Amino acid sequence: MSKAAIVLGINGMDGRTLTHILLDKGYAVVGTYRRNTVDLEGIRSLYPEGSPLLFEYCNIDDFESVKDLLTKHREVQELYLLAAQSHVGFSFKSAASTVLTDGMGVFNILENVKNLCPTARTYFAATSELFGGQRNEVYNEESLFDCKSPYSIGKELGTRWVRYYRDLGLFCCYGILFNHSNIYRSKDFFIRRVTNSAARIALGLDKTIKLGNLDFYRDEHWSDFGCEMMWKMLQNNQPKDYVVATGKTHHGEEFLDMAFDYFNLNWRQYVELDKGLLRPNEVYRLVGDSTKAQKELGWRPNRMNFVDHIELMCAYDHDLEGGKPTLLRPDVFKLYP
Repeated sequence: MSKAAIVLGINGMDGRTLTHILLDKGYAVVGTYRRNTVDLEGIRSLYPEGSPLLFEYCNIDDFESVKDLLTKHREVQELYLLAAQSHVGFSFKSAASTVLTDGMGVFNILENVKNLCPTARTYFAATSELFGGQRNEVYNEESLFDCKSPYSIGKELGTRWVRYYRDLGLFCCYGILFNHSNIYRSKDFFIRRVTNSAARIALGLDKTIKLGNLDFYRDEHWSDFGCEMMWKMLQNNQPKDYVVATGKTHHGEEFLDMAFDYFNLNWRQYVELDKGLLRPNEVYRLVGDSTKAQKELGWRPNRMNFVDHIELMCAYDHDLEGGKPTLLRPDVFKLYP
């Protein structure tokens, strides 16, 4: 009998990516969505025809909505709480709703798990934004949180609920995945905005790209590898929390250098800086120490180099914006075995 998993937030980058991994492992997957505008058939088309994939509406802000979901799927063995208000910049404009979703949403899930399917295992997507981003710090599982945004405050509340319910006996844990991306990343995130705009400029579809702060450093990995770690966290004998990171940082301008170089362009000729895109409270440098994940989960921080990461996204965006009829998702597990 195949395992059953619920992916809460299947329309997001990690939700779509993790679903590929779970289906490949023989799971039956229930993917949840909240907005009626979600293109469910478009999501279904990403996976092999006949895949055991079911869609269910669920609003994690609403305790009763979560209760209805888990009453219907009491047999679930694993839950992946990826649903969130995940845009840091937007959280400054909608602080209360962000903290509600990203913090109290975890309570709504875990309280219902306790009442309805207490043997199920739950993963919660925390974030490297929990850390303050000091210039010389390298962060691991023991590092103190120093939240700089409503988004990170909500996520910190979520981690506290995880630890609370773990003390009550539930198998629940969180992963602190540092920056990660792939071709499913939304275009309102920096890295995808850069690769997509570079492709559009190369094709003559755009002339400029507007960006805010470029003076930052981030630790970035390909999302498929991070999502594999989510799954591995729930296969542990005991629930543990992990940092997933490469241990290397890249400056904001380095993202631009590599993306525009791929198309033989100089980004300085196309980038317009827009102060309206700056955050009220910027996080300068985030880099993680993933020693624990390397030793216990087999995490390989240098499995894909940063140049290949950017180039795979640029190639996909060039095909996408150029109207190529068949868009192929990079099979990174074969490319980087």
